Amino acid sequence: MRIALAVLRRDRRSQVATVLVALGVMIAVSLVLWLLAAPNGLQARADRTAWRDVLGQSQKGPISVAVNKDSFDGKLIERFDVARNQQGDVPVAKGIGKFPEAGQVLLSPALAELVRGTPAEKLGNRFPGTQVGVLGPEALKYPDELVAIIGHDKVESGYQAAGLEGGSGSYRDDYHGMLYLLTRVGLVVLVVPCLVLVASAARLTAAKRERRLAALRLAGASPRQVVIMTAVETAVGAVVGSVLGVVLAQPFSHITAKIPWEGGTWYPGDFGASPAVVVAVAVLAPVLVIAAAIMGLRRVVNRPLAAEEKRRVRSWRLLMIAGAMGVFFLGIMYAQEASGDGQFTVVLLGLGAVAFALVLAGPVLTAWVGRFFVGRWSRPSTLLAGRRLSGDPVAAFRGSAGVVIAVFTGSMALTMLPGLESQVPYRDETWKTDAIVAEDVGHDVTSLRLATSAPIVTMLDGTVSTGKENDYGPYVIVGKCADVSQVLNGLTCQEGPAVYTSGKFNGDQFKSNARDNAVTAKLPAQYETRPFAGYGRISGVIDPELLPGVEGKVSMVGVPTTAENRDAVHTALIGTLPGVRLVDGELRGLYGDTLMDDLQRATIIGLSIAAVLGGIGAAVSAAGSVIDRRRTFGALIAAGTPIRVLGHALRREVMLPVFAVTIAACGAGIVVGLGLLTLARGLVGHGEMPLTPWVLAPVAVGMVVALVAALACGPVLRGISPRDYAAE
Repeated sequence: MRIALAVLRRDRRSQVATVLVALGVMIAVSLVLWLLAAPNGLQARADRTAWRDVLGQSQKGPISVAVNKDSFDGKLIERFDVARNQQGDVPVAKGIGKFPEAGQVLLSPALAELVRGTPAEKLGNRFPGTQVGVLGPEALKYPDELVAIIGHDKVESGYQAAGLEGGSGSYRDDYHGMLYLLTRVGLVVLVVPCLVLVASAARLTAAKRERRLAALRLAGASPRQVVIMTAVETAVGAVVGSVLGVVLAQPFSHITAKIPWEGGTWYPGDFGASPAVVVAVAVLAPVLVIAAAIMGLRRVVNRPLAAEEKRRVRSWRLLMIAGAMGVFFLGIMYAQEASGDGQFTVVLLGLGAVAFALVLAGPVLTAWVGRFFVGRWSRPSTLLAGRRLSGDPVAAFRGSAGVVIAVFTGSMALTMLPGLESQVPYRDETWKTDAIVAEDVGHDVTSLRLATSAPIVTMLDGTVSTGKENDYGPYVIVGKCADVSQVLNGLTCQEGPAVYTSGKFNGDQFKSNARDNAVTAKLPAQYETRPFAGYGRISGVIDPELLPGVEGKVSMVGVPTTAENRDAVHTALIGTLPGVRLVDGELRGLYGDTLMDDLQRATIIGLSIAAVLGGIGAAVSAAGSVIDRRRTFGALIAAGTPIRVLGHALRREVMLPVFAVTIAACGAGIVVGLGLLTLARGLVGHGEMPLTPWVLAPVAVGMVVALVAALACGPVLRGISPRDYAAE
């Protein structure tokens, strides 16, 4: 221990290495704590909004609740229309002051402020009644969320529930588990670069340390003494870096709370890892760094005279990629069949295995590249680089490992993103863009006609089938063609009653989709069929004259709007038909835009972090390789080699393996991305799997990052002189 501390006090290169180890561990610890806090943030949101999961509660209860989304001025609104079914206390979650009775309203603070500053006919009338309180932070997803709970005498389209109770929510169910999967993927692919960075920091000045310890072994030091020297020397920087990383994680979490997700930012306390996790990471990080340093001493401990030998790599490492891919796709197949918390475990293990396999296989490709340039090139700088790559591929590749993982992550993300975009629920082409349609209408629409001067289109939705069990048939609309064409896309009307469809129906039995008291009718034996070019959910339109007995029955109401009256019509529909679900192009577009913005923002942040980590790791390793070979460079300079040639050789040492291995990493990223996209597509049940030229962009970015990192070793190289060779 005294020798190790003496080295740290007097050897400048060991001091520089210790500082770099501390910085690497600090960055890794702070990032890992941040990544581990992300699921906690999502869980905190889920717990605060657990009271909204009324659909999962008992179908018999003292209240009825209709859950709907609304929008205004480009903002999403969550609204809950509630009504009592029986007298008695109704349990409510923390943050909800009381259950609103008929004629009472609870609004979130942001929505209450928005209502006060907006004309009532555009927004306030959507929430009829007296505001009796505001929702507290404990009941909101994020600080500026727009939420309303409106009390009614009766809710036609609601579900019965025991109350608006809180509890422990599950963010895993958010959008069919897709976001749950993506957060886990991000956790894995960003933890791996952190580990690579820590390993790179731990291996700084490894060659010089091995020579020193080998000399001590030959002088009589025991293996235990050599191990203790290494542990002490490494622990100083690792422990300091771990402490700084824990301290840095706190302000980092407050910055993260400003990043929007699902439409809003976070409460400050959301992003915080549990004390047990903080302690575990703070202790584990130095232990891993020390273990990595000690594991590199096997040759010194067992064969001190072999300390100068270069490590040889075996081609079997390439088989690790095939094995990891096999585990990954086995996980995909398992996840498609399984469910529950362990659904994606094997997938994530396979994903991490692929990333580590790329790191393990990198030295093999590096050695091949080195042999190629040694055998076929004559430029001095390229020959020097080739000799280094082929002579010690493990050390030469070490600086490229982080960049390779960044390219793998980027290719995977850019493969998935276009496919996920096609799976996000944007507005479909069923209804016209200026139409607002109310579904599940069980109300008398007379009051709606009085509330707005806009034309009202009444419709009845249902299916046409053979009437046999399990034959549900195509989804159709019953309504006057001239009226329905005002709100429905692809409908061109002609005189006289007819059925408008893209193909003849197989059956003649119509049944409405009403939850209670469904209406049935039979099409005549002969009727005229006309073309219908709709691209959405509706397969046909039937004039009501062809279905006797359905006259006057209404389950849907559509209203064509203009830019001037859209908000007023929207407000009139909600105010007169409480609890109905509105299909609004703006609303669906906002929901889809919010999800895509989240995915794009998460991708940009994740790729930026991966690129920065890869660049830092490459720069640290490149600088460390110069420090390790100070004697060699001093000898070359003493022999007359220009600094410019050595600089070119160092840059080629970094760039050549990066170019070779990133091509493989890009291919692996594309394959893994397609696998994850297949899984996500299975979760939502639709979507495309497109590939774009952008999947190759990470290779170019990786080359740029590697070049910038290689330039970092220039100042270290310029500090070497022939005196360094004499001193050695």
